[in-house]
Amino acid sequence: MIFKTSGGVVAKARKEVELSVRVGNKPAALGGVLAAVANHGINVLAYCTYSDGDDLIVLLITDNALAAKEALQAAGFSCKANSVVLVGASDEVGAAARIGMHLGVAGVEILYSYASSSGGDHFVAVFKTTDDEHAIQALEICPQARAAA
Repeated sequence: MIFKTSGGVVAKARKEVELSVRVGNKPAALGGVLAAVANHGINVLAYCTYSDGDDLIVLLITDNALAAKEALQAAGFSCKANSVVLVGASDEVGAAARIGMHLGVAGVEILYSYASSSGGDHFVAVFKTTDDEHAIQALEICPQARAAA
């Protein structure tokens, strides 16, 4: 998701599928979701959890959404697919803030966002917006997120 140019590291933004898995309020539910995906050799790029009443919701971005959905369904989980914008960028202080500000200045409404880093020199951020195409267009001219997927 990151590539280097003579001018340094820039990011890629692309539309991606996020799986939303409602797992109830069971011990080890998150582990069960992540294990179901890992057991099928599917890499998790980013995930987020939150509580909705008595349910735990897991939001999951993988390197193969269709295979992940099939693996989760085979393990007894139900999934809902959502369209999101995935951005890979150089992991430097304030990079995510600058990307978020750029989207705001471009008039892109962000419904929610989360990020993931492997501890290296880059991270991925997930943005659920009201207009993914507009968000990607805006990110194509953002110094921190400036390339088509």
